[in-house]
Amino acid sequence: MAAWADTASTDTWLNRLSQSMGELNYRGVMTYSRGDHQESLRVTHGTYNGEEYERLEHLDGERREVIRHGQQLTCIQLGRRLDLLFHRHLLKAGLSDLDPFYEVSIGEEGRVAGHRAVNLNIKPRDELRFGYRLALDYDTGLLLRSEAFDASGRVLERLQFVEVEIGQPLKKEWLGDVQSAAKTAPDPLPIDRVIEEEQMPWKPQWLPPGFALTLAPHRPNDEALTYSDGLAVLSIFVESTTAPLPSGEGSAMQGATVAYTRPVQISTTPHLVVVVGDVPAATAKRVANSIVWDKEQQSEASNIK
Repeated sequence: MAAWADTASTDTWLNRLSQSMGELNYRGVMTYSRGDHQESLRVTHGTYNGEEYERLEHLDGERREVIRHGQQLTCIQLGRRLDLLFHRHLLKAGLSDLDPFYEVSIGEEGRVAGHRAVNLNIKPRDELRFGYRLALDYDTGLLLRSEAFDASGRVLERLQFVEVEIGQPLKKEWLGDVQSAAKTAPDPLPIDRVIEEEQMPWKPQWLPPGFALTLAPHRPNDEALTYSDGLAVLSIFVESTTAPLPSGEGSAMQGATVAYTRPVQISTTPHLVVVVGDVPAATAKRVANSIVWDKEQQSEASNIK
């Protein structure tokens, strides 16, 4: 085992990472930090009685959690944007073709949450995306720590296990009360039914190279598309609103996640184009400004100045 791991290539480690997130049983406590903010989460993933479960629990503040049972996703006190972010492990774009967009190298070994870890340094080849430093469990390839950094090398956010058990059988009480959760959120998202991209009344004319569609809406009125280059994820929302629109475009950033907003008038209805993603603000702005509408609406779509 040691001889193989010591000579493994970056592609081998990335493949092990991709497989481990979906195939392993694991349960542990993670910290998520960005700037002065830090919160704790408990993550449970694995198979119980032949069915796959995943549960994400926020351990600070009010009760917030996500439970996935097979193909059913149930959310408690969470907005739809976090619903989409929870699908990251289901993204079709994998880690096998990063080379055109990232330079991946193996760093020094370390320890994370008591586990021997292999460090991967992932630097972007352009200014359209962030870089990453990943620490993977030496024996299983499970992601133990992830850091995102900008062009200056500043760490934007860090997600890290502080304790984790890998490979243990799941206990029923760890999985949460799926039935109770369903009562709290009576309209769970079926993750195997999506709207085709061609059915959307709008589309982006520009995306960063390497970004491909990985998640489409579940219902026609959920006008959102999610794209990924295998590491970074960005979602585009087009939402009608009755609230007063801002006078111009703007952005906000938390950690490595930017939200760029552009007000647009479609016919007589005000809309907001919102790009949310793990990309620099300039990238999100370019995507937001590239949105075009179908022929019936295109002539009636205009920026609100």
